[in-house]
Amino acid sequence: MPMIARLILRAMLFTLAMIAAPQVQAACTRTPATTTTFAPASSYDIRAGSVATVAAPSSFGCSGTAIVILSSNNATATVNSTNNFTLRNAAGDAIAYRLSADSAGTKAFTQGGSINYFDPALLALLGILNGGNFTPTMYAAITNTPNISAGTYTDTITVNWNWNVCHLLNVAGLLCLIGESGSGTTVMTVTLTVGKDCRISAPNLSFNSAPLASQFASVTQSVAVDCTKDATYSVAFTNGNSGSARPWRAMSDGAGHGLQYNIYQADGVTIWDQTSALPGGLPGTGALVPAQMQVYVARVNPAQATPPAGRYTDTVSVVITF
Repeated sequence: MPMIARLILRAMLFTLAMIAAPQVQAACTRTPATTTTFAPASSYDIRAGSVATVAAPSSFGCSGTAIVILSSNNATATVNSTNNFTLRNAAGDAIAYRLSADSAGTKAFTQGGSINYFDPALLALLGILNGGNFTPTMYAAITNTPNISAGTYTDTITVNWNWNVCHLLNVAGLLCLIGESGSGTTVMTVTLTVGKDCRISAPNLSFNSAPLASQFASVTQSVAVDCTKDATYSVAFTNGNSGSARPWRAMSDGAGHGLQYNIYQADGVTIWDQTSALPGGLPGTGALVPAQMQVYVARVNPAQATPPAGRYTDTVSVVITF
């Protein structure tokens, strides 16, 4: 009879412990697919290394319930890149990038490598655990400065998540009473849109001086242009301050007097304005210092009456369309 009483007592204590335990809901979730998008940039932004690091959308996290720190906890991401951490476009141009657990890139992923976000050093570095909220992070950053063509650059990252998270310990603090384990895959597309851009060098034009309008010599000069690798472009000149290039542009002395002149294509005959834009001739090379020379001829109207002596100026812009 005493033996039976002891067995009943133990069963009652166990039942009471189960009733007293708080209800904790498992709350870790994974997102099957995400897209990480860099801000659009020109090819020259790439060359300058000025593309900002971008945070990837969260693909795994726990929220809504307490998380207990145990050495057995883990939330491990194993990463594989289709292009070995290289963004590529349809033309085959490539931009290397880094994927890391922190924005500074000190905890970078390698091909097939894993990072456990419950590593104490990483938890302290990232501050990603706040009571019941746990949100691992990933950051993408461009790591080289190639000369590339315009286009959409992509890579596909496969993230295999494995997790084992404790939500509740026993009274002694030694045993996890309620835990959660799981695994799953996230496919992340990394994208960067690279746009066209151009560089130009346009030195000032001077006719020097002459006593008569008919005595100004023609000037042959060039503007240097280059654009994004493989990009086509055209070149034109604006009308200047007089508002018209036909039949003449006009310089002014600021006192109401004008000196007629014009800018022509290399043939010295065709007026070069925005109605007669001229193709650049060669596709862009992406050079940082433009070297594709666009030759023009400038001439003062020799048939005009000579205006009063003075300094005559005009402002004309070079327009590159690409």
